Amino acid sequence: MQFLKAKLKSIMKTEFISRTPSRIKAGKEFCFSEKGAITMRNLFVILAMILYLALTPSHAQVSATTKAKPRRPIVVANYYTWYTTPWGAGGQWGHWACNKPSEILPRASDPNILLFPPAIREICSAVYPLVGPYDSMNKDIVRWHIRLAKAAGIDAFMVDWWGPATWQKPSGWTHDVFVKTILPIAEEENFKVFLFDETPQFVDDFETIKKWTAQYLKQFKNSPAWFHIDNKPVWAVYQLWEGKLTAAQGKELIEHVEKEVGPVYWIVDKMRGRMGENGFELFTPNDWLAIPQIDCIMGYAMFSTWRMHEYKEIAPVYKKYAETIHNAGKKVMLPVHPGHDNRKIAEKSYVMPRRNGQTLKDFWRAALEAGADFIEITSWNEWPESTVVEPALTWADPYLYLKIISAFQGKKFKAPPLPPFESLDPAMQEYLQAKDIRNQ
Repeated sequence: MQFLKAKLKSIMKTEFISRTPSRIKAGKEFCFSEKGAITMRNLFVILAMILYLALTPSHAQVSATTKAKPRRPIVVANYYTWYTTPWGAGGQWGHWACNKPSEILPRASDPNILLFPPAIREICSAVYPLVGPYDSMNKDIVRWHIRLAKAAGIDAFMVDWWGPATWQKPSGWTHDVFVKTILPIAEEENFKVFLFDETPQFVDDFETIKKWTAQYLKQFKNSPAWFHIDNKPVWAVYQLWEGKLTAAQGKELIEHVEKEVGPVYWIVDKMRGRMGENGFELFTPNDWLAIPQIDCIMGYAMFSTWRMHEYKEIAPVYKKYAETIHNAGKKVMLPVHPGHDNRKIAEKSYVMPRRNGQTLKDFWRAALEAGADFIEITSWNEWPESTVVEPALTWADPYLYLKIISAFQGKKFKAPPLPPFESLDPAMQEYLQAKDIRNQ
């Protein structure tokens, strides 16, 4: 650019300074008297330079354009804390076994059985964890998970939460894991977490739901690891397809909690599906959209709403839905999936093919193009439904899905070291040492 400006200045100085016009002849060169003749050739050069400089952005304009990168959605991953093992704090198998027949196994699964000694147990998942089955209270595992997530560019874990509910085994397990392990390790690792509260769907007493929500927001919101948006602590509410809460109850819950806690950033699971005039569409009931305090509408999964996994199917559905939610003045969180395979826990299964990572890429691309404010990875570690992105022995590259995520996030993925072998499944220790997977 500077060269062209200098060249133009040189030509102008040579051709025009101290010259007097003398003649113009049709079809001939346009010239000035004596040595100051400006040839048609130089005239064309001058005009071309002027046109180029006029149409070419300045350096400042180019810099401003370069800096104005597209807004990146906040990326969260659904994280589950319901796992227990006989050698861990849980003292028993929890969510690694299925107590009923499945499509693959005509009886209950038994993780005590080693299918492929020394390492591979009969767990209720169609994929197998890189470090084997683990206990959610294991701090080494949680630290490894958080470091993996950070390496992939994930912004926060949305941690599944049943509170102190007694149906868990051990009783209150997800509460204890979050308080004793997840939150303290997240603080140490400078990583963000918040809760995906299932109690509004599964606890019968509405007054208890209101009490617990306010109680635990008060308890956790000031942690440096707790996720805040717009200076408000984030809280996500889970609902099944039909939803247990009415919109009136949802509004009552929000008003009760904010009266005790102050403003909250509410994310509510109310993405639903139906057949519209032009085919399948996503929607959120208008009475929920009318609740002003709800900041963001989310949906846990497409596979529980409508079964699709290719970009050409997903993209128009996501785009239309995002526009609807944005027009209602709210943010939207769209789910992305690596796959789904529940053949180890269901007699009538659904398999969403992984296609060596293409399914995750298709969902992610559709969510980005729809203008999602949040991208929700379903899931980090829901092993029974096999929706995981956590590293697995099943794939040729255990870190395949984290590398895909990091690429979308503009990062180069580098796997952190594995947890100390002595903290892992005893059946896996010999295998991992022999394979020397620690430094992959």
